[in-house]
Amino acid sequence: MSELNHGKRLLISSELPENPIATKMTLKEDKTCGGRFRWNLIINALMIAMAAFPFYIPLEATLGVNCFYASLWLLFTFLAANTLTKIHRTIKKVSIGQEQPPTPSPIKFILITFLYKEPLELLLKTLQNVSQQRIAKEIVMVVCMEEKTPDKESKINAVFEQFTSLFGQLIITVHPYGTPGEIPGKCSNNNYGIRSVYAHLRQSEPNFDPNKYFVTNFDVDTIFHKNFLDIQMMNILKEKDRNNFVWQPVLFYNWGLDKLSVFTRITGLARNMLMMGALIPFNINIMSVYTASLQLYIEGDFCHPTYQMEDIICYIRWKTLSKRCLKIEPIYCPTISGPTSGSNMWQEFVEWVRQNKRWSVGSAEVFHYFIIKAPRIQFCSAFLWACNYLNYYASFICVQSLLLITTTIRLFVMESDPVLQQYFCIPLIVVYICLFFMIFMNKLAVKYLLKDIVIEIIPIWKDFIHWILSLIVQVGYGLTVFYGFWEIFFCGKGVCTHEPSKKKVLDNIVKRKDETAIEVHQLQSERQA
Repeated sequence: MSELNHGKRLLISSELPENPIATKMTLKEDKTCGGRFRWNLIINALMIAMAAFPFYIPLEATLGVNCFYASLWLLFTFLAANTLTKIHRTIKKVSIGQEQPPTPSPIKFILITFLYKEPLELLLKTLQNVSQQRIAKEIVMVVCMEEKTPDKESKINAVFEQFTSLFGQLIITVHPYGTPGEIPGKCSNNNYGIRSVYAHLRQSEPNFDPNKYFVTNFDVDTIFHKNFLDIQMMNILKEKDRNNFVWQPVLFYNWGLDKLSVFTRITGLARNMLMMGALIPFNINIMSVYTASLQLYIEGDFCHPTYQMEDIICYIRWKTLSKRCLKIEPIYCPTISGPTSGSNMWQEFVEWVRQNKRWSVGSAEVFHYFIIKAPRIQFCSAFLWACNYLNYYASFICVQSLLLITTTIRLFVMESDPVLQQYFCIPLIVVYICLFFMIFMNKLAVKYLLKDIVIEIIPIWKDFIHWILSLIVQVGYGLTVFYGFWEIFFCGKGVCTHEPSKKKVLDNIVKRKDETAIEVHQLQSERQA
């Protein structure tokens, strides 16, 4: 391992340390016809069978299925509102000093983020945000770059120059290109980065204990609340066996969301609500920003370098290899994550479709990985997770949209009974009510939870139009997901890559972050005046 160590800063650039999985994958023979005949075909078959319900089951039963989806919307909305209330209480308690983490801290944090083609300005602004945490000078800050990162050397120098003195340790890893047994993307970069940091800590600390380290993994387009690490620390210290948990902060996608198109905004709001109401409460999966003990990373053999959905694959991999029934615990602290975007509406739409398709392809691959590893998990735990996963990703996200289309065809093309058509309006109205509360809850969050982070100015007429179009956006999202599930069948595992966002999109994120920072600063100045 080639290391350049200067006091509190460290540059790691070498071959992959302690990575037997890469060698194993180079020797593995593909017996699935190029990755087409895999267990994710169960999802495809399930989607086709359920979407065709109106054509082979009684209309009364079809109405019942539509009501089932409406009841899921109600349940997820209620759970999301409950989570939002808990976030407000937690922030209030910490801000008035009613709850404070112990000093000195009995645990240590490793914060790890990733850079490939993202602009340097975005990374610097994110690191500046992290440096404002109260315990910034106690954390190990890790930036994982790729060997082919554009202007790599200048970016490394800029990071070291500005942030060496602001963190306990500042480490940059450079993931070598073309490592056998890997695919390019965040999974392989994450696997290399955390293995390298683990090797460094084990070598440099005489009494190194991985149980005392907790790794917070986050995308480079993330903004943390000023009390994030304090709130996270208090959450972790409440648990006795901390290796049985993965902590997920509630993500909001409000980076200039008021300036973006309806499909980007509604998708961002839906992802936020469904994280609070479905993904976390039902232990389905972690997403984008999450924390786990370094010991759990070790037991779970870090991250699989041949998959693209790094967050979900880590959760499944850790469950299977550590043989633990991992519970996803929420961190009641708002965290901003960048939504998909573009420099104009068309580019924004293209990026929206591309990202939605990538998420669905990744979801299909994760399900295949889970099925082949499921025998290592306790049966009840594995069965419950599989049901929740299928119900959410295959049924709720995708089939619901397809069923709306097929039900409409059956009612208005094959039937002419106006009474039946009125009954089918009931679940549709319920969904629209939930979508209204989705927009309303976000406005409350912006006003009371994100007031020190983002500024949004949206006229009522625009909210109304977005609400009316929200169902169409959800249907379009479901159709894109459906396409992604079939793309992996026709094209094979070759489509399972983690393509970086386009430069114009990333530049637009930086621009919106600058505008948000200026607006927040102006608002704070006005309040002080």
